[in-house]
Amino acid sequence: MSYENIVLFCNCTMNNCESEEIVEAANIAISNLLPTKSRSLYDIAYNRFKKWCAEKNVQVYSENVFENAKNYKSSTLWAQYFMVKSCLIIYDNIDISKFPKLIAFLKRTGDGYQAKKIENIDKE
Repeated sequence: MSYENIVLFCNCTMNNCESEEIVEAANIAISNLLPTKSRSLYDIAYNRFKKWCAEKNVQVYSENVFENAKNYKSSTLWAQYFMVKSCLIIYDNIDISKFPKLIAFLKRTGDGYQAKKIENIDKE
């Protein structure tokens, strides 16, 4: 992303945009912030989270909203956290990395977790 795109993005997020051309350029720059190969996975995680929030009638995001995922492995929770975090920053301008209880919860889920090792396949 070039410096010009960053400036356009900053100006538009502060509601100072008056030109459609500037808004369009900023939207293009924003659309390229997610990794291209895994963008669909990010969008699926984000949409699943938004759907869950709508079902539970969640209006405000807090640390308590994110701690209701105890049925998943630690590695899955971390992956989902990073994908949802990125999308929330880009789409909703919400930074969940500032939730210390959420980070502590994610770290706590990893206590005693043993990753499965794949056995080496010997070539014959």
